[in-house]
Amino acid sequence: MNVRDQSAGLYIHIPFCHARCGYCDFVTFTGKEDRIAAYVENLCCEMDLYKKMFEIPSPRVGEGLGEGTYGRKRLDPSSPPSPTPPLRIGGSAKAIVAERGEGVLKTIFFGGGTPSLLEGPQIARILQHARRQFLISADAEITMEANPESLTEDKARAWRAAGVNRLSLGLQAMDDALLKTMDRLHTVAEFHAAYESARNAGFDNINIDLIYGFPGQSMAAWQDTVQKTIALNPEHVSMYALAIEEHTPFAAQKITVNADDQGDMYAWARGAMSAAGYPQYEISNFARSGRECRHNLIYWRQQDYLAVGAGAVGCIGHKRWTNHKTLHAYEQDIQAGRLPRLSVETLTDQERRFERLMLGLRLREGLEWGEESNPAWQDQRRKLVREGHLEEIRPGRWRVTEKSVAFTNKVLLPFLD
Repeated sequence: MNVRDQSAGLYIHIPFCHARCGYCDFVTFTGKEDRIAAYVENLCCEMDLYKKMFEIPSPRVGEGLGEGTYGRKRLDPSSPPSPTPPLRIGGSAKAIVAERGEGVLKTIFFGGGTPSLLEGPQIARILQHARRQFLISADAEITMEANPESLTEDKARAWRAAGVNRLSLGLQAMDDALLKTMDRLHTVAEFHAAYESARNAGFDNINIDLIYGFPGQSMAAWQDTVQKTIALNPEHVSMYALAIEEHTPFAAQKITVNADDQGDMYAWARGAMSAAGYPQYEISNFARSGRECRHNLIYWRQQDYLAVGAGAVGCIGHKRWTNHKTLHAYEQDIQAGRLPRLSVETLTDQERRFERLMLGLRLREGLEWGEESNPAWQDQRRKLVREGHLEEIRPGRWRVTEKSVAFTNKVLLPFLD
């Protein structure tokens, strides 16, 4: 990975919640808030374990790099360290930062769970430690997911002072009855108070998450949610169709969704967002110009990302790993001085190519596909072009056509064969 050519991100998983939403299948724990302080220290220890595999020590503060930028690193996510040659990041960090203000890590993302359960000093502790261990761009996008009921203006100011510069607020619906059905802990009024607190604290880059397609949710109710969200003028909006995942409370309740209703809601929302000045840049995401989520773009463009925390998933080149999904196993490995790996896999070239296709075609910018060498894929691409599902927007760059965005998964399905 060459720091001049690629972005890399850092994902930090905060798995604690006051309550579990009925649709959630992420690695989360309720009733364990007393473990947060120790978990913060374990996150820092996990970052230390990466440093032990780094080739060049971090420069001292005062060498002209600035507070948020540190020395070049060797990234090798295997545990224990592999005898195979490590992935190296070349070039002089000092020269690169001086010349272009760039670094290895372009984004940091606190996901969960409910990261907003953490207090300002805890977020500051994690970010200060990350700055000591990794080369981070001076203009890095640092996002934190937040639930309205756990956001106060004092907290938001402390997060902002620690370096967080983007918030992602989980609204889901402008409907108190529906929020209760979802097992959300906040009301619409509490969301508005949280949003105002975030603005007052200085956040000028806010995403609002919405979910559509709940049983009993009418088109009128969904339209009301979207229109009221637009009226708040956030910089970014994410919209997700309700999916009933295995082993979730909703699955146990045998809740089902109506795909036709979801399709109608999605089609209407796409038009409403475009008309309001929020171009769609990914299947589920809309943003004001220049406010696209840079961290998620790293995933969709198949760039490298580190990940720390219980259940976190990271990927460097062809190597992808998943951390232990229980607090006990995660803490046990950290305390033993081991990277807390549940699994490590080496992706084949074919797997990487398919993932690149799958991720890239989610984006309205498409992907550089060039001359595809797989004859079956060439045939499939020609078929999709004839049917009006794929288009070449410039030589070598392809994307799903406007009319077929809602059916992107169906467009991709034949490539699995």
